[in-house]
Amino acid sequence: MCLGEVVQVVEVAPDGLVLARAGTRTLQISLLTLDGSVAPGDWVLVHSGFALARLSAAEALEARTLRDSVPAQLDPVPPDPRPFRHVPMEAAP
Repeated sequence: MCLGEVVQVVEVAPDGLVLARAGTRTLQISLLTLDGSVAPGDWVLVHSGFALARLSAAEALEARTLRDSVPAQLDPVPPDPRPFRHVPMEAAP
């Protein structure tokens, strides 16, 4: 399943691209698929480098909160604490 990412616009370029912040990463996003304009501080939903929708601050917070809760729901079993042990191919059954 592919999920979009909620990012905040940092800078708008005249060529239809924006720089956006996603956590600690800065991404270059195309506005080709988005109607209307955006400004620094706006929130957008991005998929595959394209802005798909403009979001309000409340919508962005809700989406980010929901997205952050998904991994814990999908993997409720804690990781195996035992260290990984490499088994050479010739020794494998």
